[in-house]
Amino acid sequence: MANSRLGRGFAALISDMREIDSPEIASYDEKGKLNQGVNEIAIDLIKANPNQPRKTFNEDSLNELAESIKTHGILQPLVVTKIGEYYRIVAGERRFRAAKRAKLTAVPVIIRELSEKEVREIALVENLQREDLNPMEESEALYNLLTENNLTQEALAQAIGKSRPAVANSLRLLTLPVQVQALVRDLSLSTGHAKVLVAVKPAEMQIALAKEVVEKKMSVRDLEERIAELQKEKKAPAERVRTLSPEFKALLADMQRVFGTKVKATGNDKKGKIVIDYYSADDLQRIYDMIERLKEE
Repeated sequence: MANSRLGRGFAALISDMREIDSPEIASYDEKGKLNQGVNEIAIDLIKANPNQPRKTFNEDSLNELAESIKTHGILQPLVVTKIGEYYRIVAGERRFRAAKRAKLTAVPVIIRELSEKEVREIALVENLQREDLNPMEESEALYNLLTENNLTQEALAQAIGKSRPAVANSLRLLTLPVQVQALVRDLSLSTGHAKVLVAVKPAEMQIALAKEVVEKKMSVRDLEERIAELQKEKKAPAERVRTLSPEFKALLADMQRVFGTKVKATGNDKKGKIVIDYYSADDLQRIYDMIERLKEE
């Protein structure tokens, strides 16, 4: 099954990486072939993963890691797979970017033979387990993994070690308008804010509320209270329409008895309209004749 393959693949990678106790670099064998353990590869031969789920990297954090690498080196090797003459990163892109800033010419790596599908799966799981993705990156990566591998939400949840409701809630963020997704992506809105906004309709209201959250620095609780307030305001006019005084109700009952047909009202004692039903031309003529007689009286 796809989910079990994913789980075993990632577990094997992490297991291999944990066996490395130091940044010591393995040598090439006498034929110039890379050893199966940790290898040192020229940084120019390494390419970023174009399907990397993580799209944003904090500049200050990268600079701090680059300074650490200058002093201590890379303590945990990158995981790569060979693509033609180059090596594509499977795990460790942040270390790779920081190493380039530190002007390293070579980096330690573990080489694995992996398909494109496995590269995408392991890259996603690695980021999820490290909590390196913003909420929208996680949603998009989960959606890609779900559709490309024809998985159910349950199978996907098992594969990445999350609950099915957590996966479902994450995927729901993709239904938000792009303007709201952008605010979630740059962390102006939290995952909590986004989950509350998903339930709001229409999209225009989601956008307006999202902007209000950012401008007023509202908490998730503040947002929930604001939505409840708007819903109460929306219901208020309808409640006022249904509130009729006893005298008005008695008037409607008298009219219904006099005209011999259904009489209903919308509005209240001060403003509204009264509707008298008729069901045929003869019925209408009857009501008209009755009104004429009342006028004469």
